[in-house]
Amino acid sequence: MLEICLDDFLADGIVATLTRGWAGNPLDENVPLRMAGFIHFSALGGDAGLHPHFASCGGTFRPYEKGELTRAVLDCFTRHEGDARKFFRRTPQTNETGRAGVLLLGFSEIARRTGLPLNLAEMGASAGLNLLFDKFHYQIETDHGPLTWGPADSALTISAQWHGPSPPPLQSDIKITGRAGCDLFPVDIGDAEARRTLEAWVWGDMSERRARLLAALTIADQTPLQLVRADAAGWVAAQIMNRPRGQVTVLYHSLVWPYLDVSQRMAIESSFAQASEIVTPDTPLAWLKMDHDHMRPFSHLSYQLWTGENGPEGEQVFIGPCDPHGAELELGDAFAAS
Repeated sequence: MLEICLDDFLADGIVATLTRGWAGNPLDENVPLRMAGFIHFSALGGDAGLHPHFASCGGTFRPYEKGELTRAVLDCFTRHEGDARKFFRRTPQTNETGRAGVLLLGFSEIARRTGLPLNLAEMGASAGLNLLFDKFHYQIETDHGPLTWGPADSALTISAQWHGPSPPPLQSDIKITGRAGCDLFPVDIGDAEARRTLEAWVWGDMSERRARLLAALTIADQTPLQLVRADAAGWVAAQIMNRPRGQVTVLYHSLVWPYLDVSQRMAIESSFAQASEIVTPDTPLAWLKMDHDHMRPFSHLSYQLWTGENGPEGEQVFIGPCDPHGAELELGDAFAAS
């Protein structure tokens, strides 16, 4: 599809019309992905020309039918130019539940270290699906044998591989007392168009990822979540300052940090620094990251924990590098030894 879009752009066709004058860096802002997302969104909506080319719609992609696909793509853009422009304003959101296969270890460790229930608060939550991590079933392959966790009858099974030293035992029962999330564009899965948009960001040939998303959505349908449209920095400050007692508040994010501007990052770091001075044992605070940062430009899992007894610096724990979609995690020797 992107080859088709590039060819049409160079020929000054409808794609050039749609993208000309983009008010930013089109690559940094994933304009090609936004175009592909709209085409998939249209196919999922039943577009007669596109539908037969997508496995996610029951069709089959055949490379030798590129001519037919080209006509269908350009016709879709031409007929729905206004809708395409509206769609392009949306930031791509996959809400990849596979990442729960990595986040699980962080949640387990924070629960083990504090002995308290978790009050979850997710930055960049999208539809909030990973706030439901405890309702998924997990099949984890490690270098020391398989691990399973979570309800065996869950609609969603997360598979992942953890390499390296033997991981600490997972907590058998992680109690969750709160689930809240913020996003600049939170996805209301009760809205049919918003739900289809979320599905559109998982490409049509990725059957396993699509199956995970659809299963997670059925779980989310049964568990209403508190999602708000908010800037991350201000929302995080409020969550930190209004922590409930007798619980550990866990602020977390997965593949969100690079999308925040410098001022937001500094504001979030400042909120944690201010709170660290007044953390008490009955209101501990944790910052769990499955992300990139300026120290490590690769995806990794780490957390910082303030207990009120370990000083304003708290304790920083680097667990290890991981696949950005959660398929694999490499446990560091230092983490395993701790």
